[in-house]
Amino acid sequence: MHPPDPQLYIRPETANDSDFLLRLHRSTREDLLLTGLPDQMLEPLLAMQCHAQQSGYRQRFPDAAFSVIEKHGTAIGQLIVHRGGAGIRLVYLALLPQHRRRGYGRSVLRALQEEAAVKCIPARLSVSLQNIAAQRLYALLGWSVIGNDGASLEMIWLKPDVTDW
Repeated sequence: MHPPDPQLYIRPETANDSDFLLRLHRSTREDLLLTGLPDQMLEPLLAMQCHAQQSGYRQRFPDAAFSVIEKHGTAIGQLIVHRGGAGIRLVYLALLPQHRRRGYGRSVLRALQEEAAVKCIPARLSVSLQNIAAQRLYALLGWSVIGNDGASLEMIWLKPDVTDW
């Protein structure tokens, strides 16, 4: 998958990405950063959660593509996509704060939608109820809510001219 934005490159994740992935995870956990915990308590907690999150994704989606999003050779985000069954599942998409709201996430999502459209398969994702910005972006790009478990929304994207998947 290549996003339409020529500045971006998506490459397979490697063992050398662990420090970046921890930094990225840290940037997504404002809830913990605002607790006032001292760094000697906060950093091990963040590392443990990052490891648990990544391990959980690997257990639930062992065949997923674990990728790093780069801009001009610098890691700016992570993308985890599972392709299988009857569709594509966006498992995880995160960007460092300074690279959010610049169209990069939109570019990656559009590339996934284009892949789904070409293959005539649905694309699915789950998004936290607390992540309003992501929900707005998904809705703007044509994703529809198909479920709500109280913690997250399940969303689907279908090629506009296909209705009976």
